[in-house]
Amino acid sequence: MEVERVQEIASLSNLKGTIPSEFIRLETEQPASTTIQGVVLEVPVIDLSNPDHESLVASICEASKIWGIFQVINHGIPSELISELQKVGKEFFELPQEEKELIAKPIGYQGIEGYGTKLQKEVEGKKGWVDHLFHRVWPPSVINYHFWPKNPPSYRFHLFHHAFSISCMFNLENMFPIC
Repeated sequence: MEVERVQEIASLSNLKGTIPSEFIRLETEQPASTTIQGVVLEVPVIDLSNPDHESLVASICEASKIWGIFQVINHGIPSELISELQKVGKEFFELPQEEKELIAKPIGYQGIEGYGTKLQKEVEGKKGWVDHLFHRVWPPSVINYHFWPKNPPSYRFHLFHHAFSISCMFNLENMFPIC
């Protein structure tokens, strides 16, 4: 069974000059600067420069339990490193489909790692469809390099450098107890 990927649909759409109607949302449903209508949610902000370790951990645990998400500020990750990660990620998704399929999730694989496509919940007959790449970066003992792209050539270097930098900046093994 062959999996249909978003890039294939986009390529066909470019050739035909149109996007299949099941992927076109009404203008009022399309993402804008915010997709939240009405009340503006205030996602918790976690400041990693907070010297009070107990307070910091408590804030992270609380935000995780209540919101399931939070914004991190003053993390110390150089913007150049973030830009490089974004660049190699974009380069990966611009590769030919055959190249990305080399690290695709095998059919029937239940793990999260690998290149894949997810058809999100349909709303009123409209599809939300994304191609994605997931792989573990820390701790080193759980990394499965089978799911790390070899192309672009700098992908692995930048991702490993990023993971290593973060692990050195924060003692990740011991910083956060189970909330």
